[in-house]
Amino acid sequence: MNPKPKPCATEMDLPFFPDFFLVGAPRCGTTAMSHYLGHHPQICFSKPKEPHFFSLIRKRHPDLDEHFYLRHCFSHYEPARHKVMGEGSVSYLYDRDAIERILTLNPGARFIVMVRNPVDLVYSYHSRLVALLDEDEADFATAWRLQERRKQGERLPKACRNPFLLQYAEIGSLGKYLERFFQQVGRERCLVLVFDDFIADPLSVYRQVLEFIGVEYDGRTAFPPRASHKYPRFKWLQRWLKRPPTQVQSFLVHLEHQRKRKKTKKKHPIKRLRKWLLSKNLVYRPRPPMANDLRKELVATFREDIDLLGSLLNRDLSQWKDSSPPTQPSPAGGRAREGANALKAISRPSLLLGKQREVPVNLFSGKKNGFAEYYRRTSIHHTIYV
Repeated sequence: MNPKPKPCATEMDLPFFPDFFLVGAPRCGTTAMSHYLGHHPQICFSKPKEPHFFSLIRKRHPDLDEHFYLRHCFSHYEPARHKVMGEGSVSYLYDRDAIERILTLNPGARFIVMVRNPVDLVYSYHSRLVALLDEDEADFATAWRLQERRKQGERLPKACRNPFLLQYAEIGSLGKYLERFFQQVGRERCLVLVFDDFIADPLSVYRQVLEFIGVEYDGRTAFPPRASHKYPRFKWLQRWLKRPPTQVQSFLVHLEHQRKRKKTKKKHPIKRLRKWLLSKNLVYRPRPPMANDLRKELVATFREDIDLLGSLLNRDLSQWKDSSPPTQPSPAGGRAREGANALKAISRPSLLLGKQREVPVNLFSGKKNGFAEYYRRTSIHHTIYV
């Protein structure tokens, strides 16, 4: 199924625009899928993976237009090589205005939605927010019971970008938001993927996505899992490195402009030091299973929404309503081999931190320079949702 040709929006006179959007949901495999798609030779995937331009950025910076978005997120686009363009902002699933703007600029846009058992989703999502400093309550049970107070503007973390991020019940209501999404864009233009299928057979799901967006299979057989449950060892250091003062941000952008002007590939020593500190400050810690009583409470909360999602997908999701601890599907093919290697790596001690089962991981792994200005102008210094 081939996508429609890229439109040139006359009102903005845009030279190109994304063909597909991976709009959610968080903690459902969107980062891994974006990574695989971004390495396909015929696909130009945005850098960063989640610009959040049509949701968070436009609301915070209405002076920034789509030219800015394309210039800083798709500067690597090559018309002769790339057949389609895409991005992966999972905030779009929850934002009607963002989708409306996208459809205005590209009426033929296609959308990919990845879904997961909401109980497991919100538990994993909470750990991600803690790592990103948007959540300051490390205990998930406490954070879950703070939702109503936070909705009223109370007990909000100082570093939280958007109070909606802390509404775990809303984030996990995938049936509610998918139904609204279908009504807005049409079921025929959406591809919905279930996380369980992606884990069990990533190759099949990957090829399904390629067919949906209209590109040829590139022969990929290895699907290495993306690192999860990453935490900053020193929050004060992470906050300073990821959200530095305005003067420091401007200086870093100035260094980037100098590097581009001189056409130097080697990074400035200060930027290399920052990247090294970021990598050493992140550690992997396996998360303990959710308490049975709390799991039962979450299952009861999401029961009706799971039924709604199942009816929308015409699929039996009754196993998601089981309050017993989950068992992950066994990975298939290359993912199994990569998973075994990952487990070996996790067991090694970190020389820097001196603790077993804590391995520093690089948050910017796989990313290149080119969007420092985007971060500076938008005040988005790391992925917000995923």
